[in-house]
Amino acid sequence: MSAQASDSQGLQATPEEWRGVARGLQAHLLQTGRHQKDLAAAAGVAASNLSTYLNLRRLPSAAMAGRIIAAAVESQGVTPAMVAHWKRQVDEAEMRLQEELAKLAGSGVALSDAERDRLLAAAAGDRALARSLLRFSDEIRALRSRCAQLAMAHTDAARESLVQSAVEAFQQDPQMRHLTREVERDIRRAHLEERRRHPHPLQALESILAAEGVAVERVEAASPRSGRGRWEGIRWLLNLKDSRRATISSNIHPEQFPFELGRVVGQLRMMRSLGNAAHREVEAFASRWVEENFPQVAGGTPERSQLEQDIVWLIFRSLAGRWATGFFTLPSDRFVRLAEQYEYDIDRLAADLDATWETIANRVSQLDSGLPVHFIKMDWRGVVLKRSSFSGLEFAPLYMRVCGRWASARSLLTAQGTIFRQHSVFPDLAGETYFCVSRSVRAPAQRFGMAPLVYSLTLGCREADAGRTVYAKEFRSPPVECGVTCRLCTVLNCENRVCPSVSHPGMGKFDFGLVWSGKTIHERFPVRG
Repeated sequence: MSAQASDSQGLQATPEEWRGVARGLQAHLLQTGRHQKDLAAAAGVAASNLSTYLNLRRLPSAAMAGRIIAAAVESQGVTPAMVAHWKRQVDEAEMRLQEELAKLAGSGVALSDAERDRLLAAAAGDRALARSLLRFSDEIRALRSRCAQLAMAHTDAARESLVQSAVEAFQQDPQMRHLTREVERDIRRAHLEERRRHPHPLQALESILAAEGVAVERVEAASPRSGRGRWEGIRWLLNLKDSRRATISSNIHPEQFPFELGRVVGQLRMMRSLGNAAHREVEAFASRWVEENFPQVAGGTPERSQLEQDIVWLIFRSLAGRWATGFFTLPSDRFVRLAEQYEYDIDRLAADLDATWETIANRVSQLDSGLPVHFIKMDWRGVVLKRSSFSGLEFAPLYMRVCGRWASARSLLTAQGTIFRQHSVFPDLAGETYFCVSRSVRAPAQRFGMAPLVYSLTLGCREADAGRTVYAKEFRSPPVECGVTCRLCTVLNCENRVCPSVSHPGMGKFDFGLVWSGKTIHERFPVRG
């Protein structure tokens, strides 16, 4: 190859290289006091076209770029080394703009190659436009990130509801009742063997752990070893079984520590009384339940395995809680006889058994014998922390808030410790009526300035069974019309509605026009009659 051909090839420029050359030429002309019209005359192009090329409002052809560079070398004091240097200069803002446009294309913003080149050329010649495009891209990325967070939150809520629904199905499944009956038999054995020999339940629990050689360690809530959530549950169980060690978060109040210790002992005794066969049986139940209710979750995938593991952990955790509640109160047969004698007076039972109101309410709701009730524990935000139903009341998915007219919600507006009673009629459930008793509770604070945790505890039964309770005597308040949840409720004239119902046309999705118009659901769908 001749030297002239090599020099001619070195004066060529690709569109990407031309951007660097154009910026370098403009800076050179400005520093040396030369004019663009002289360069235009030397290159044989119109001055207006040269200005367009140098300002990157339009990219020149390869031949035209070569003519301009050659003219600059011949007449404007530009050397081939300077041209080579300019070609290597990369505009970081331009490169970022190219990257952002590529990301937008990957996000579904369709841009053809011609549109992309025109947009880059226009932005390269207008810094304000380039900055605006970058801000626009940043806003899109931020909105996509926010949407992803909302989708993840919805997925987590749906997953939580799914796992809880599986546990509720386990509690109602007749084929699984033998496991709860075995837990009740072990509660009876624990009362006969341990409770009689110790004046206080906590001493009995510590004696059981000492005899089993299990060490309980208090760890900070931030420690990975304190994880008692579903995702760490199986690991916690294996650690208790193999290493004979258990961890309890130090973040709980001392008043809650005995019950958490009871959970540990409950898990330990269930491992012995139920054995590996029960664990395999619960695993089979979890797999069968997911397959029947959510066949779209492919088998053998990590998501399926994690979901089944979460269900297994929560089932065993609920059984351990049942054991702890029974240990701090009475075996099922003795408890039912005493509750019937006291007409399910929770305060009287709590005083007689030296237990909390919540423990007694939990024990009442656990037993399929005696009074069939449903139980709801709900915090001040409307989040259901725990629930069970033997009364026949149907719950909405866990991530849907309960109706604002329920006794659980209305009792939160009463003074702490106040008993709130209510007859609730459900038009969406064939007009069934339930009698509910609820009490607001304030959890003990661990330090000064800590935000108080206020929640409600609710027991309910069918109207026909309400006469068996002391709370229904001489209570003649008219029933309150309730729904299962706002999203599934058909009642329109409700002052407590917090979101539209999916049962009406146009209200199945978030209606921005309705929200921006300021109209209420009652104005959109007026009550007739």
